[in-house]
Amino acid sequence: MGLMHESSAKRRPLAAVPQPEDVFLLWLVGLPNAIDPLLAADAEILRLNRYQGSHPGPARLLSIFKAFRASLKPHGDHPIIQ
Repeated sequence: MGLMHESSAKRRPLAAVPQPEDVFLLWLVGLPNAIDPLLAADAEILRLNRYQGSHPGPARLLSIFKAFRASLKPHGDHPIIQ
């Protein structure tokens, strides 16, 4: 066996970080029919609000969820999450 001149990291490209819009679309398409999208969006907004890092992706994803949430009409007495 010969020595490898290239590291495996150089030969294999790293997986691209998904864009926030792609993450949102996958989330939306993956919602089960029985789940209220309004409540599910609220849960994601609460989760993303807790993010403490500096990467811009979660902030962009949060703004997408907030825009989606704002486009939904409340059912009953759902509070509006800001």
